[in-house]
Amino acid sequence: MVDIFLAFITIESLRMEKPFAVDVSDGFKKWRHLTETLGIHENSVSHMKCYQQWVETEIRLKTGKTIDNEEIIIIEKDSLRWQNVLFRLMNITLYLAENNMAFRGSSDKLFTPQNGKFLGLIQMLAKFDPVMQKHLALAIKGDTSDHYCGKNIQNELIDLMSQKVNDEIINRVLKAVYYSIIADCTPDISRKEQLSLTIRIVDLSLDIRVEIKEYFLGFFSVSDSTGLGLTEVLIELLTKHGLEISNCRGQGYDNGSNMKGKINGVQKRILNLNPLALYVPCGNHSLNLVISDSTRSSVKSIAFFGILQRLFTLFSASVSRWKILIDHVKILHLKKLCDTRWEAKISSVKAVCYQVGDVHDALMALSEIEGCNPETAHEAITLGEQLKDFSFLVSLIVWYDVLFQVNIVSKTLQEKDMDITQCAKLLKSCCLFLENYRKCGFKDAIIKAKDLAIELQVEPVFKPLKRIIRVKRHFDKPAQDGIYLFSPKKKLEIDFFNPLLDTSLISMRERFIQLENYSEV
Repeated sequence: MVDIFLAFITIESLRMEKPFAVDVSDGFKKWRHLTETLGIHENSVSHMKCYQQWVETEIRLKTGKTIDNEEIIIIEKDSLRWQNVLFRLMNITLYLAENNMAFRGSSDKLFTPQNGKFLGLIQMLAKFDPVMQKHLALAIKGDTSDHYCGKNIQNELIDLMSQKVNDEIINRVLKAVYYSIIADCTPDISRKEQLSLTIRIVDLSLDIRVEIKEYFLGFFSVSDSTGLGLTEVLIELLTKHGLEISNCRGQGYDNGSNMKGKINGVQKRILNLNPLALYVPCGNHSLNLVISDSTRSSVKSIAFFGILQRLFTLFSASVSRWKILIDHVKILHLKKLCDTRWEAKISSVKAVCYQVGDVHDALMALSEIEGCNPETAHEAITLGEQLKDFSFLVSLIVWYDVLFQVNIVSKTLQEKDMDITQCAKLLKSCCLFLENYRKCGFKDAIIKAKDLAIELQVEPVFKPLKRIIRVKRHFDKPAQDGIYLFSPKKKLEIDFFNPLLDTSLISMRERFIQLENYSEV
């Protein structure tokens, strides 16, 4: 208290014409005269003046009437304007990012042609919003050095939002404690390998309900796509985000050898670090591979899908040809065969299976068009004859039955509420269907194919086939070639039907036996 008093006395003594006789260096020592000295000071003109200035300053501070108040008001208004501008820019960035749209165009300047969606939305917003209208007016005049509409601020806003979303995801994962990882690798347009990482958790952030959610963390460049290289990248990413590998309870990848390998694959290396991180392959991708293996089971299967692809190629080559197809085929149109999603071939098979007569009529109409290209007419006639082949009709029925069953299981596996137990039951039922179809499916397919033959107005009989067997010629005996006649029906069953079902069953059991073991656990 004394130090404060001395400091106050010293300040006021400097403001007086006749300062107190107080030695600042030695302090106040005459304590017995303190009361008298304080009374003199309190009644002095300088004290009254300083006290009055103190009170007036306090009132001005409370009422906001200080000298710099106008400057503060200007600064606050300018700060609020920038907040409003950045708020609008951030919402534009968020809109474009959510809809996966490109930000920039060929120009980075305002009010120029083809300057991109970001600047275009800013210009459109300025037509109705006074804040953006004023901001763009200042930017065009050059009254503001930074207008925050350039490419750098776009990238910065994207990075800030990305970091914020990433932090929120990691917080939810840490709150859930246990998690599973889903990863896949693919090369981008620049031929660089990119690793996509997704985290699956039981989300506890909502107090009302508990949900199972998957969060995408991003794409990460990898230089080594081997099992060891990918494992090191995954561990590094998890450690970077503060996630312990010991809390991992599942891992899901595709069926690549570097991912699913039982010795050096990613799943095996993760299991060595944490035996509780059970590996479950992508069910949909596994079913695709099952069908892919089946299509290569025989020459008949390869030729079958070749005919379907030729049908689509023939009609889709020009608008006029497609018009002929639409005029004859009213309900289901021909579909292009997909190289990656093999179970999607059900659409191609279904269109021909249910409308084989209409497709044949369209082929004949195409071949009879006046001025038609001879090659096109020949292709149409050839395909028309192949559609009328009873072996093709039986193959059409068989493939439709198999693909239809696999497609049902594939779509069900992709549902959000699917669990591993239901998945195992579905796959087991699919295997049972294939086993039963292996026993009696060929006879049923022949019965159904007869209806298609009646629709095409052809005899439901197999064309007679001959097979010439070349007997090995010895140096001391003349060569004798034997001609053996085989039943066309039995030949189709042995060469096409049995390999198709056997390959499908073996492939499915091999790929999903591990999933069945996990289901039992």
